[in-house]
Amino acid sequence: MSLRTRTVVYCACIAGCGDVAALAEPPPEPTVWAASGDGYVIAGEVEFVGGVKVGPRTFVDVPVTRSVQVQFPVSGLRVGDVLSVGVRAPRAAGRQVVAGQSRRVTGSVTDLRDRWAQATIDGDVARASVPLADGWHPLHAVVVLELVRDGAAVPAIAGPRMDRGGGVLGVVPVVTRPTQVKATAGAPVIDGEVGDAVWGAGTLLGASLDGEPDPDATAIDEAGDPLAAGRGTRVWFAWDAEFLYCAASLPDHDLWSDYVAQDDPLYKQEAFELFVAGTGEGTRYLEFQVSARGVTFDARFPVHRKGDEAWDSSWRTAVAVKGTLEPGDRDRGWTTEVAVPWAELCEHTAIACPPRPGMRVRVNAFRLERPDRRRTGALALSPTRVPDFHAWANAAELELE
Repeated sequence: MSLRTRTVVYCACIAGCGDVAALAEPPPEPTVWAASGDGYVIAGEVEFVGGVKVGPRTFVDVPVTRSVQVQFPVSGLRVGDVLSVGVRAPRAAGRQVVAGQSRRVTGSVTDLRDRWAQATIDGDVARASVPLADGWHPLHAVVVLELVRDGAAVPAIAGPRMDRGGGVLGVVPVVTRPTQVKATAGAPVIDGEVGDAVWGAGTLLGASLDGEPDPDATAIDEAGDPLAAGRGTRVWFAWDAEFLYCAASLPDHDLWSDYVAQDDPLYKQEAFELFVAGTGEGTRYLEFQVSARGVTFDARFPVHRKGDEAWDSSWRTAVAVKGTLEPGDRDRGWTTEVAVPWAELCEHTAIACPPRPGMRVRVNAFRLERPDRRRTGALALSPTRVPDFHAWANAAELELE
């Protein structure tokens, strides 16, 4: 991408700002939004306690691909003052403002995607480059500024600012990318447990539509139990010459599935789903589902959403249940392991065999959950952006290690 600098010009908030305009505390002076090319800058000088002032902001190279780059004039700094630029997803930034937790240095709860970088000062100009976190899926990023003096955060008192916190520099569009995952070389024992060394750290699933983090994934289980509610749903991938392997850990206080026959519509209750394709075109892909009862569903799709459910794969799967599928008790959850033959994947998708290190395929994994056996919740490895689990444009990219 060529280097492009966006110059600030004043205008009203244009369509697409969404709820980000609510992120700044309403100041006594009018707040004006300024367009910076394809991005938005909240116009007006930001002033901190102690007389530090920040002037018009300029973002470089937007829409953002890998990092947010911003520069701005600043005055009133003392020796030892530290300016830090933060990048936050809009919803997370909004939640922090509502909770009065907009200050990073006071130990406030932050989103896993938050990233910060210290600004460099050259004369009266400050510059910062803040890399985006891996797995970034919001279409915009909120860029904020903190001033630390003598080890304590200094609040902004005028201009666009967070509640009891720092200043707001702007909102920039982000060119997001699918979730990037690795498949470890090696073969697990397909017994439903996830204790095999090949599984490694795994990847947490987020909201299926927009990738917002699963609230359960941010809690900490003191016992370190991977199935304790609060640790979030996690998936792993591995491979060898014969199979593509996938495993999932699904915490659940109420295990439930009424279906008992092969190819029953497991997706109408609770299930783990795996989609595999060679490309993101939305054609020639395979779907695999398994429930906590160990019942399976498989189908091949020559074209988008027009599948052959009568097709039967020779895949292998197993589940391990920590609890029961009876109502009225309190369960811990379940785990599953899946082995799909490369021969089938290469026959029914655009994947080219034999598999080899460095090869990339497209996958997505979903968890369907009904916490009260009525409402449906869904998590995804990589969000679909549209209400369709068969959408492939943002499906995860899996690389064989």
